[in-house]
Amino acid sequence: MKTRWMVMSLSAALMLAVGLQAAKEESSSKEKEFKATCPVSGKPAGEDHVVKLKNGEKVYFCCDNCPKAFAKSPKKFDTQVHRQLLETAQVKQVACPLTGKPVDKSTLTEVGTTKVGFCCDKCEAKYNAASDEEKLKMVFSNAAMKKAFKRTDASKEEKKKDKKDAA
Repeated sequence: MKTRWMVMSLSAALMLAVGLQAAKEESSSKEKEFKATCPVSGKPAGEDHVVKLKNGEKVYFCCDNCPKAFAKSPKKFDTQVHRQLLETAQVKQVACPLTGKPVDKSTLTEVGTTKVGFCCDKCEAKYNAASDEEKLKMVFSNAAMKKAFKRTDASKEEKKKDKKDAA
């Protein structure tokens, strides 16, 4: 009889431990760490300071003052906003930003809190030889965005939802 109680107690403790571990893993996967760079200050951006653009994309900032600076001259921050769109998975890379050719995964390079790939070692070397400002322009200019990045399904779905909500 004592053995039965001991086995039942150990089984219950084991089930509880497994359940707690599963719950912990589920909550940590739900709480993905938000990583984005403020387009105005270059500091880490948060989800509390956000501006929604006309096309449905969201731009995140580090404080209350940065959206004001952005509103005064949004074009000035195009490249930084484009970088953030990749960081927040509102766009995905589909080609080399320099040539438009398919990406070679061995060329993935850190850019802000995300990675960008190139089609070949020559494009990667050209990027690596550039200044920080030139790097941003190479990868996130309007021309590079048209050539190498596409809106994600999630951002398209949000845009449709916004249109329904407005109706």
